[in-house]
Amino acid sequence: MRLHHPPNRLITLGILIVIAMCLILAGSRLSILRTLTGVVMAPISPVARTLTGGADLAAGLTGDQPDYATLREHERELERTVARLQIEIVQLKEIEQDYHRLSGLLDYKSAHQNQNLVTADVIARDTSGYLRWVIINRGVRDGIRIGNPVISDQGLVGYVDDIAANTAWVRLIIDQSSAVNARLQNARAEGTVFGQLQGTLLMGLIPQEMLIEPDDMVLTSGLGGKFPAGIVIGQVTSVQRQPAELFQQAQLRPMVDFGRLEIVSVITSFQTIDTTIFETGTE
Repeated sequence: MRLHHPPNRLITLGILIVIAMCLILAGSRLSILRTLTGVVMAPISPVARTLTGGADLAAGLTGDQPDYATLREHERELERTVARLQIEIVQLKEIEQDYHRLSGLLDYKSAHQNQNLVTADVIARDTSGYLRWVIINRGVRDGIRIGNPVISDQGLVGYVDDIAANTAWVRLIIDQSSAVNARLQNARAEGTVFGQLQGTLLMGLIPQEMLIEPDDMVLTSGLGGKFPAGIVIGQVTSVQRQPAELFQQAQLRPMVDFGRLEIVSVITSFQTIDTTIFETGTE
């Protein structure tokens, strides 16, 4: 008698099918997990690499950098170098300005070789704020005398009004008591330049018939024997002319910047002339 076992084979086949399905399902889940992991990590991978690289670089640099004390000392050295260079720049600027002032005085000396100049520094000014006089560091020992004209590289400054052994008191032409005989360069008209309270200059006693133009230069005329002729005084800014008056007036802008006067020259060879001895008095 032949035996048949169909049920057992069917059971075995079913078990094998179930195992195969489980394996297939497990593999699918693993593939899906890998895919999801890749999708999530893709956007943040560059950031992660940057952070990791930056951390490695910082760690490398930290080991090569000098300590704080060394850096601080290096900074102090740079500050000292900058301060030294700034001082040198200031000194060079002062030398340059003195050079220009002295070169102007040398130009005057070259044009007037018959005149002796004594260069001096301004050491004091009028404390009232009107700048009507200055004190210089040259005096009798340097050959300076009362009445000597005083000039700068810009023009006429004033004259020596008082003197000591090593200093001299200079009255400026903008002082109200100052009067300088002058001549207009273009118009050739003569007059007298007076100092004004405001620190400006006024040229008066100009003949009415003379035509005066703004910007005309005013020079010393040499009349009266107090100043040499041809020294620049100022420039005409405006003209006041009244038909009923005998003379006209002109406002002048001084060529010398009296507020910044630092170096002057005294003309020691010029001898002032007292013309009053020729005046005839009337009783």
